[in-house]
Amino acid sequence: MNYQGRFETFKEATKYMFEPSLQDIIISLFGLFASISVLILLPYFISKYIKSNMLKREFKVVGESFGLEEEEINVLYECARNLSEPSKLFHSKYVFEKCAGKLIKKNSENIPIIVSVRKKLKFEHLPWFLPLSTTRDIELYQTGFISYKGNSYSAAVWEKTEKELHIAILDRLEDIPEVGKKISFSFLREDDGRYYFQEEVLNTYLEGSKIVLVLPHTEKLGKIQLRESVRWKVSIPARVFFFGRVVTPEELSLMENIPNEAFVEGTIEDISVGGLKVCLKGPFELREGESLLIEFEWKNNYFDRILSEIINIRSLTEKTCIGVKFLNLKKSQEETIRKLILEEQREVLRSYKMGK
Repeated sequence: MNYQGRFETFKEATKYMFEPSLQDIIISLFGLFASISVLILLPYFISKYIKSNMLKREFKVVGESFGLEEEEINVLYECARNLSEPSKLFHSKYVFEKCAGKLIKKNSENIPIIVSVRKKLKFEHLPWFLPLSTTRDIELYQTGFISYKGNSYSAAVWEKTEKELHIAILDRLEDIPEVGKKISFSFLREDDGRYYFQEEVLNTYLEGSKIVLVLPHTEKLGKIQLRESVRWKVSIPARVFFFGRVVTPEELSLMENIPNEAFVEGTIEDISVGGLKVCLKGPFELREGESLLIEFEWKNNYFDRILSEIINIRSLTEKTCIGVKFLNLKKSQEETIRKLILEEQREVLRSYKMGK
């Protein structure tokens, strides 16, 4: 009986001894969270830190290969560190210009560094077949139109710096745009498209008799694509036969071979998967809409009896240039043209990056 009483007393004492308090629960949860942090979060942040260091080292190695100084690499990395592939900045003008704009807005003292880096990366000029991504890519003396208060005036890019674009008004202005007012500038880039943008006037000044508007650079460029496919500039010998009327692909399939002497020698000056421009010596009596046959060889690929339609005619003093649209180009021939254009673009880009 005495032992039984002592046992009950012990049970009652241990019951209160091991009953958790709020403080015990908080301490336990904190310990659990700390354990999770050590076992899961800590390895994650360590791996992220290691990866970041690896990307930075890689960025530095690539930058040095282009001849960049340590200060230049460090400034560029301020922007590039937010990219999934920081080193892409050295190979993409679009990525570089986006970062350059941010760095200049953040600190104008970065301008000399950006100028130096742009030269070392061979990003001073943009190949004609690449689209513009910023107003910094616009060539000097590019002509276009300024729109202000419902009126349009002929204009041209007069000067540009890392921070500003200077546009000269070539017409007589009825009302000079005030500082802070928004104006639009639109221009046609040959073989690419029509671009336009709108910005506030930062300043105005006179250059001789011309009024020059100073605008900030922008990446907000609108574009109207004028062609369905890129026309690639080439110089390919070709043979052309003019029907003098409209001929359908079905008609052509029933025709016998046309004698060689009936063809005219010419040169293809640009080409796309949809058509081309061919120039011939001397004047020709042609009409838009008429049909022609064109044959040529491009890098050991033969294109025979390509039926085409005359889209436009440009008669010059010594030659006639004709824009044509393909009518019976096979899918395999279309893919071959697309492949050859891509190969030449890559070659131009390689030369462009090497500064050739």
